[in-house]
Formats: sequence, structure tokens, C-alpha cells
Amino acid sequence: MSIIVMVLTFVILVVQFNLGVKRKKILGAIIPIFCSIILILGYNLEKDVSILRSGIIGVIAVIVVWGIGYLKSTKFEKEEIDKMKTKDL
Repeated sequence: MSIIVMVLTFVILVVQFNLGVKRKKILGAIIPIFCSIILILGYNLEKDVSILRSGIIGVIAVIVVWGIGYLKSTKFEKEEIDKMKTKDL
């Protein structure tokens, strides 16, 4: 079971990173919203603070991974524009 959770977590983070790289803001917001809904439902069912704590950390991690992808995309685009300007000269 823990292997499945690790693979699922990895897939979510990879998808979120790719959405950041492709600069998809709306699609990048869907996964954190979905995770937040699952977090709230899980907390309401179990009333366990550890679920809340780990869920908040998970949602923050997903948002951070999207942000890293977004920033890398911006940096890559700037480097490509600089290369194009250099070739034009």
C-alpha cells in the first residue's frame, strides 16, 4: 500500500511540475483544490489532527512544485530569447 501512495504522490508532483512548466494556471490550480477537498473530507470523517497537518504540508508541496516549474519556464524562455537576440546580431 505504501508503494502505491509513493507512486501516486510522485505522479501528482510530476504532473504539477509539467503544468507549471507549460504555464497552465487554471489546470495547475485544480490539483491543489482537489487535494484540499480530500483533506477537508478526510479530516471531517476522522477528526485526526495528523491528517490535517500532513494534508496541509502536501497541498503546500504541490503548490511549491507548480511554482518551481513556472519559474523554470520563465527562466528557460528568457534564455531562449537571449539566444535568438544573439543570433540576430
